[in-house]
Amino acid sequence: MPSYGLIVEGIYDTPVFQTFTHRVDSPDARFFTLECGGVGNLMTRFPRLLRSLEVIDGGNPVDRALVIRDCGRRSAADVEDEMLAKINGMVFAFPRGVGVCAVKHEAEAWLLADENAISAVSGRTSGAVNGNLEDIVDPKERLIRILSRVKLDYLPSTLGSIAAHSDLEIMRYRLPAFRSFEQKI
Repeated sequence: MPSYGLIVEGIYDTPVFQTFTHRVDSPDARFFTLECGGVGNLMTRFPRLLRSLEVIDGGNPVDRALVIRDCGRRSAADVEDEMLAKINGMVFAFPRGVGVCAVKHEAEAWLLADENAISAVSGRTSGAVNGNLEDIVDPKERLIRILSRVKLDYLPSTLGSIAAHSDLEIMRYRLPAFRSFEQKI
């Protein structure tokens, strides 16, 4: 059973990325997730946090470490280059290495990809979000509005449930960043 160390911005990211990693790689994967309390803290702390993932599993390293953050308005390539530069020359004990993943704008854009997932969680029709999801400037605000309309609270558990119900083929089709994420797992 593979183990993953995820370094993410915050509590809303944990259920989303754990769920998608489970679904893409292995339903029996084990997770050690470290939340940083925002992108600034993540960028400052993640090299040290990677070191902690080398001993987090009973004194052993996780199989694969992933550092995942939002891009904001920057390009994913620029953000990932910046992240890689922070660990350039560092050697880690992870058998499957370290991956860095920049999510265009925010993870909430991913949860907007499949309206059937939101409908399945809420029991109500949510409506489609058309166009390029990765061009939505504030997908979190858009998701919160949709969740409010279908009587769901914006909670980590809600986001995890939407991720669990999302059709991965739709995700792959609508989100280049999701395809990139899959490759980094």
